[in-house]
Amino acid sequence: MPETAANPSRENRSPAPAGRPLSAARIAGSSLLGTLIEIFDFIIYSFMAALVFGPLFFPGASPWMGTLAALATHAVAFGMRPLGAVLFGKLGDSRGRRTALLTSMLMMGGATVAIGLLPPFAVAGFWAPVLLVACRLLQGLAVGGEWGGAVLVAVEHAEPKRKSLYGAFVQLGTVLGIGLASAVILVVNLWVSEEAFLSWAWRLPFLASALLIVLGLVLRRRLEETPAFLAELAKRESGEKAARPTVRAVFRDNGLALLAGSLMWSAPCSYLYVLMTGLVAYTKQYVPSLTAVSVQFGLLITSVILVGLTLVSAMNADRWGRERLTIGSGVILVLWAFPALWLIDSGGFGAMLLAMLVGTICYAAFNGAVPSLLSELFPVDARYTGAGLCIAFGTAIAGGLLPIGALALVGTFDGSSVPLSLTLVLCGGMTILGVVLSNKVKRHG
Repeated sequence: MPETAANPSRENRSPAPAGRPLSAARIAGSSLLGTLIEIFDFIIYSFMAALVFGPLFFPGASPWMGTLAALATHAVAFGMRPLGAVLFGKLGDSRGRRTALLTSMLMMGGATVAIGLLPPFAVAGFWAPVLLVACRLLQGLAVGGEWGGAVLVAVEHAEPKRKSLYGAFVQLGTVLGIGLASAVILVVNLWVSEEAFLSWAWRLPFLASALLIVLGLVLRRRLEETPAFLAELAKRESGEKAARPTVRAVFRDNGLALLAGSLMWSAPCSYLYVLMTGLVAYTKQYVPSLTAVSVQFGLLITSVILVGLTLVSAMNADRWGRERLTIGSGVILVLWAFPALWLIDSGGFGAMLLAMLVGTICYAAFNGAVPSLLSELFPVDARYTGAGLCIAFGTAIAGGLLPIGALALVGTFDGSSVPLSLTLVLCGGMTILGVVLSNKVKRHG
């Protein structure tokens, strides 16, 4: 039968450009770089929301309320992640992982560059925050479709003994994206005055991301479709298997897997948005001795160390036990929640760095274990949707709703860090519960 536009699924059998096939290691590296670029775009916003978006887009409120309003626009992106997971999951499970990843990167890049071009409230009035929120919604939609596809490309190409290692490459992309965002903002802060940063220099990281997006698109166009997806596609075309399940069927048939995966994602999200990126907003208001430059420098150091710890965790995950590592991640966060904030409240750079570095053990243990573990909770035909929804729900709650709510309570209780510590304790416990539930789910290779 000749290939026609009416049978587009056959195009997915050879979606990569002709030439020498990429090795699994290079595919994992490409997934790492693609995720790095999208996370850079996503995290730059959270930093700017804490530093400048309050006075620029929400003037008239008190400084802390303006910052909270800006952070609320940051949080709306988490609400879009489940929708992104559904939309890109449908695309990734029907047309292929590569197509979905290219589309999500284009959407993220366009929204990020647009933010760098937005007029402030003083110029555009009411439309300034409206446009800001619209761009952030698009970012949330795009990143909701990113992680599930990136980890599946790495894991589904890997041989069994390397699935944990290659799956962790996507998490390395997240860590490096945060580190790069911190480094860029640190350089800009040191290069220009505070007035210049507030006036125009804050735009530079958003505009510079255009170069990263071009690089990312070039890399992702070279990706080959995964063997697991091609095998699934062949079964559908031969009539051996029905078409991929609907989103409703994914919920119906994989409800426990969705719950377990979403809960597992809680500990690293709360660490990331409380003890890493969230510190920018908290220290700016309540620990003035820790300047934005010192926090960004701490984040840069933490990110570098986290890369090494993640690799150690990933290379030993199967030997140590992925479930045990994930439970350990939650336990460490619970035990460290209050001491970490006490150290940060002391106001010293060394104490803050120690709080962040001990927390990296939690994050690294998770990074090495969960990406491959999560992918096994779902059958191939529902894997992109299922894995994407897990990270979307987990991040929306543990990375958006709970940290932003805790920051609001910090102001209510005169700067007390107890709400932040309790958030970490709760999310650590949720991760432990997620692992317990995952042991009741059938695993899929």
